[in-house]
Amino acid sequence: MSKTKQKPMEELLEEALVPEEEQPYKVPENWVWVKSTYVLDIEYGKGLPISNLTPTGYPVYGANGKIGFYKEYTQEEPRVLMTCRGATCGTINVTEPKSFVTSNSLILKPKWDASIKFLEYLFKALDKKVLISGSAQPQITVKAFEKYYIPLPPINEQKRIAEKIERLFAKLDEAKRLIEEVKGSFELRKISIIKKIIDEGKEDAQQRGWKFAAIKNIFGIKGGGTPSKSNESYWNGTIPWISAKDMKTLYIQETKDYITEEGLNNSSAKMVTKGSIAMVVRSGILQHSLPVAYLMTDCTVNQDLKVFNSGDELVNKYFLWYVKANEKYLLNEYSKAGTTVNSIEFEKFKSHIMSIPPREEIEKKIIKIESIVNKENEIKMYVDQILQLENLKHAILHKAFRGELGTNDPTDEHAIDLLKEVLKSK
Repeated sequence: MSKTKQKPMEELLEEALVPEEEQPYKVPENWVWVKSTYVLDIEYGKGLPISNLTPTGYPVYGANGKIGFYKEYTQEEPRVLMTCRGATCGTINVTEPKSFVTSNSLILKPKWDASIKFLEYLFKALDKKVLISGSAQPQITVKAFEKYYIPLPPINEQKRIAEKIERLFAKLDEAKRLIEEVKGSFELRKISIIKKIIDEGKEDAQQRGWKFAAIKNIFGIKGGGTPSKSNESYWNGTIPWISAKDMKTLYIQETKDYITEEGLNNSSAKMVTKGSIAMVVRSGILQHSLPVAYLMTDCTVNQDLKVFNSGDELVNKYFLWYVKANEKYLLNEYSKAGTTVNSIEFEKFKSHIMSIPPREEIEKKIIKIESIVNKENEIKMYVDQILQLENLKHAILHKAFRGELGTNDPTDEHAIDLLKEVLKSK
């Protein structure tokens, strides 16, 4: 039985190297641009229904990073993953040792002795948009990597790049931690003031004409739904569609996703009116926060949200600030942990007794609260500072894989020699 004849090295190099005219950008003379499939083994993780997750065991990695645990593992060593399905398509994650990787992620295995940190930073730096296909349901296939190029530095330079990025990122992470600490104490102070305003007059509520009623008796409540992601005619329309990722602000005018009339009519999504209040009832964020938002426009929501409308905009606004003021109490009373996410026990929550002051008092409370919130621009400053730190990280990665971090040594062995070692195994 004859062995398959090995291709000459010159032919393998010609196949693996990216022609100069196709190279995305210039790299140092001792680096090479290489087609990724020649230096990486790329494979899908394994299918695992969410219902199979267990309370303890080996970490499971899916489309949103670590999503739970399972009794078995597929990876002995830490691996670099690229999410290959859904809204997080192209996100880079690194597994723990002995972990399970689902089919929502691609496993990127180098054919040379590369450090996990180098690979993580490399793929975070490179543009993944060229790999993504589909719009309603984005995906990245193994085949897409055939035309995906990566810059390959000499092995010693790879080590220096990873070490320098790690040092710089550690300093930025510490700065971010300090800013988050100050931001957190500021948020607590603000919530404390809002709660004080909401509770003013409660000690003699009856004499002041306050009413107490269950939430379900004050508000009309609507749920939401998601049009099929596999039907492109349902998406990229003009109707705002809110999901938990939009609930990072108290007032929502625009959304990340929009649906069409066809999508609205062929799903459980429903139109809700401007001036209503949206609240997240199912999400991992419910472990520590209960997001609510005032709707500045007519829109739809997904199934992880509920929308409250009393028919009175003033009462709706009061509900918004009531929830913010009592966030921790409401979470403690009505949030329950699930296998992958937390949720609000909604039937119980609807029966929560809420205090309602007379209209004149509500109006005064809202004016006070909004005055405080509008004056306190400090929180935006902290958010801007954190954003600047994240932008700095992107800038560092951008420079690192162009040979602009000041670490490249032109006397290093040329990366072509490393590539030849890899190709010998083909």
